[in-house]
Amino acid sequence: MCPACILTIGGGLFVAKKLGINDIFAIGLLTLFLSITADKILRNINHGKIFFPYQRMVVSFLLLLIIILIFRLLI
Repeated sequence: MCPACILTIGGGLFVAKKLGINDIFAIGLLTLFLSITADKILRNINHGKIFFPYQRMVVSFLLLLIIILIFRLLI
């Protein structure tokens, strides 16, 4: 990801925290954004085709699982 994207996401999480929005909701939106981006990257690598059936769902589930494990280990 580009530095501007990282700053925007960090700023968005900061603003969400100041507005009282739960961090879990903000992290869920970040996971959704990352899963869609990862799916598009995989499709671009394979010239617009999917690598395997249900690719978008599997990528979303794996990213969500990875983020949950990271936060379980850090907290």
